[in-house]
Amino acid sequence: MEGLEGKILELLARRSYDEADRATRLFVEQLRSWALTLSEEEVWRFVNEVTGGLGYTEEDRDVCRVALCGSLISWAEVVKDGFKVLEVGTGLGRTCYTVLFTARPSLYLSIDNSPQILALALYRNPYEAFRRALGASCVKLCLCDAVKAVKALREEFDHVIHDGGPNPNRNPKLYSEELLEDLARVLRRGGTMSVFAGRNKSWQDRIYLTLRSLGFDVSSVSFPFSPVLVFHCVKK
Repeated sequence: MEGLEGKILELLARRSYDEADRATRLFVEQLRSWALTLSEEEVWRFVNEVTGGLGYTEEDRDVCRVALCGSLISWAEVVKDGFKVLEVGTGLGRTCYTVLFTARPSLYLSIDNSPQILALALYRNPYEAFRRALGASCVKLCLCDAVKAVKALREEFDHVIHDGGPNPNRNPKLYSEELLEDLARVLRRGGTMSVFAGRNKSWQDRIYLTLRSLGFDVSSVSFPFSPVLVFHCVKK
């Protein structure tokens, strides 16, 4: 994995996204048998452990509910045909699905550091529509630490989706000022960014203040019947 990450970082710096995607998918394919042996409940248990859940209850895993939450995170309605989109946190591909349902980006570069979750997304996805979205020609997957990956990028993006985890306290480096500043660097002026901020108010306040200090216009949206916030940002 360490050797692969170094290779992917070099490819990202050279804008060789097809090669980075190919290397990622070849590596993840080694986990295909593992993914296919899991029971349905084992799949859900693993997804919950890694992602913290997709906005469903155990009794209600309806794709419409899950996609609604995904569309709030992706801010899909601002994406236009031909846009270059960067995503932190591939997960099962629900945010990717919500964007590709409404637009056809020229590039959808998605970064995740879990080979297991990518294996589930590609080979044992509970939502077939999400799996198909990850197979679109514009989607390029990168198995890599997002902090390192974003720093390596030399591309300018029209829209950024930060779906780095349900609880920033579990992975604070994904919500550090350093990473948010690097995301702002690769976003074009006038570009848009959506940041999942979780339910913890102290983290919400911290993320909000950081985004404002980086020069973003920031508004917040909440999940239905939930204290979870997502920040929608426009780069001045």
